[in-house]
Amino acid sequence: MKFLEKPINWLAAIPLLVLVGISNYAVIMRYAVGQPVHWSEEVSGMLLIWIVMIGAIAAERDGQHLTISLLTDALPKRARLLVNAVVGLISVAVILYVGWIGLQLALSVQFKVTSILRISWLWIDLAIPVGAVGIAFYMLIDAIKGIRALTKDDAE
Repeated sequence: MKFLEKPINWLAAIPLLVLVGISNYAVIMRYAVGQPVHWSEEVSGMLLIWIVMIGAIAAERDGQHLTISLLTDALPKRARLLVNAVVGLISVAVILYVGWIGLQLALSVQFKVTSILRISWLWIDLAIPVGAVGIAFYMLIDAIKGIRALTKDDAE
């Protein structure tokens, strides 16, 4: 899955760069020129939602999400692998359900538009199902790795 690393990193980095640029531009325009940029807050909010969701995909890919492994670390290796695989599969189901609800939300507001730029809320709310599918993808890969490690231990 190495080929997916750079596109996900770029998909998170480019909106972040745009967000910083817009924020700096808005501050300069408001305080140095005296002409506030009204659309900057709306665009910043949209970009922030996408940055968070794409960043969550990258965090899941890199194994950087917070885990509390005190109990599983105390288990024997086989039990730990089994618990981690089961929790991983349940987590995939839950996050896909969240993605499904997010998709329903996005579709239900597709004709509602933002007040300044008149952009459909669909494009804002799509960040949730896109992020959920990406996170679930990497969770599933980790769960499969755990199951393979468990079956490998059984073969030995």
